[in-house]
Amino acid sequence: MSVRLRHTLPTVLVAGALLISGCAGSDSDPQADGKPTTSAPAARPSSSTVLPHGIVKPGTALPVGDGAWTVTLQGVERLPAGAVPGVPAGSSAYTARVTVANQRAQVATAPRTAVTARYGALGHTATEAADSSTSSAKDEPQQVRPNGSVDRDLKLVLPDQAQGLPVTVTVEATEEGLAEPELLFFEGALPGTAASPDTRAPQGAPTGQSVTPLGQWNGQVRVGKVTVSGEGASRTGSLELSVVNRSGDPMPGLGTTVRILTGQDLHLAATVRPVYGYRDAAIAPYRTATQSVSFRVPEAAVGGPVTVEAVDAGGSKVTFDGTLG
Repeated sequence: MSVRLRHTLPTVLVAGALLISGCAGSDSDPQADGKPTTSAPAARPSSSTVLPHGIVKPGTALPVGDGAWTVTLQGVERLPAGAVPGVPAGSSAYTARVTVANQRAQVATAPRTAVTARYGALGHTATEAADSSTSSAKDEPQQVRPNGSVDRDLKLVLPDQAQGLPVTVTVEATEEGLAEPELLFFEGALPGTAASPDTRAPQGAPTGQSVTPLGQWNGQVRVGKVTVSGEGASRTGSLELSVVNRSGDPMPGLGTTVRILTGQDLHLAATVRPVYGYRDAAIAPYRTATQSVSFRVPEAAVGGPVTVEAVDAGGSKVTFDGTLG
């Protein structure tokens, strides 16, 4: 069943791997209620044969535009080694094919489609292959004859340890003349055998916990431990931001601002805000999405304490702390 984004949903999306340096004097601090985030029920798990309402198996044709079109994810298939150049060691290339079929009795312009694949319990986002010139997000409008269809392929890169894990694919289908997409969710398993068991039930933080160690959940948010790479002034920090959708309706995306503060004096080292133009798809019902966030690291702060604030679109703030690198 397709779900149309409501006008009230935020239109800003989280920018992953965006390097933004800031200082406390120039940053605009979002408003927060100051209350600690309490725990929430775990996301509802599902088996490979039973999916939450609103998510279907690959191969299922879902209606778009009141039945004027159908959209089908044919599946996510692994490509032979070497088929896509530039795939890093320990990863493999896959292709996802989306079929858009015209159900009308006349020629019509096919809806634009954007595809996002998230795999495993934390919903890590698959990377688009560098040579994926057929990216559905860049497709020109296509005319489709009555009862005809058009295939759109997207090449993705996933780590080899993702083999056999569940993959949730979000297809955003936007009809000609409309600004808001309809959301379609498909889920199956990646080819191969999972190396270790996978779970879909992230845990909330203990009730009343105001500061959470990095790497743990607080309510519906988790901030991973900060790692540091590079040398001297060019050092870069990275962390993973995870948001779980514990409802039966789609979420518009992570929609979270991350503020990184270093040292005992809480120096604002970087802010990563939701920005326009970033492809951060809606989160499927009872599923989790994880995005990598990168930022510049002050050399003197490495090895010291770090505090990370995750602020949602409504201003609610969750605080995490740990060590920088």
